[in-house]
Amino acid sequence: MELGELTITVLLDNEPFLPGLKQDWGLSIHLEANDSRKILMDTGGTPGKLFYNARALGINLSDLDAIFISHWHGDHCGSLPELLEHIGREIEVFVSRRPGPLMSRTLRRLRAKLVEVPGPREVLPGFYSTGDMGGEHALVADVSGLGLVLLTGCSHPGPANMVRRALEAFGKSVYGLMGGFHISSYAEGRELGFFLADIDVKVVCPCHCTGSLAKRGLMEALPGRVLQCGTGRTLRLAREGLSEAFGKARGL
Repeated sequence: MELGELTITVLLDNEPFLPGLKQDWGLSIHLEANDSRKILMDTGGTPGKLFYNARALGINLSDLDAIFISHWHGDHCGSLPELLEHIGREIEVFVSRRPGPLMSRTLRRLRAKLVEVPGPREVLPGFYSTGDMGGEHALVADVSGLGLVLLTGCSHPGPANMVRRALEAFGKSVYGLMGGFHISSYAEGRELGFFLADIDVKVVCPCHCTGSLAKRGLMEALPGRVLQCGTGRTLRLAREGLSEAFGKARGL
């Protein structure tokens, strides 16, 4: 299934985009399709900051349809128990592998329905997982008229490898790449940028564990295609392409 439209909002990142929101070393990204289906990729590690930013941005975390955990590092899943308690009902949590015994017991008690995704597959209509890539997986959205939008947590398997997996698994072009890329040097950024340019990726939005020098390398290899990320950044994607939402968080 393809999504008619997709709105992506960064709820937590270690850099700011909108003033007045809270930053944290970690990542949480909210995605909403045009039919109102909502999925949260990662939760960050500080529940108070996650909830504060969601309220300020007008996002209701209690009505999520699913949660997607990229990998079991605290800065990506640390707020999951508090989020489940806030939701207060059974909800699917898509994971590449099950967590350790303590976290597993906690999640069962909080009515998380853990769904392991060992290989590429659809997790919700229009949303896909790359499948397990060494303990991590990426979330993929298929937007009508554009192609695939790939969202990564930390890209420990390598961002280029995760993009290749999506291309091979789903047989469509990659329109956008967003998330943590786990690179720090200028040379790494340029290398990734040239790879993305070769496959004609239109939009790249690096955040979290992507160093400033790597971002500069990306920008030089992909002129005009690299967007600033940060807490509060909102992107809207539809057949016509990308539109960026700017503004101010509510009540700030």
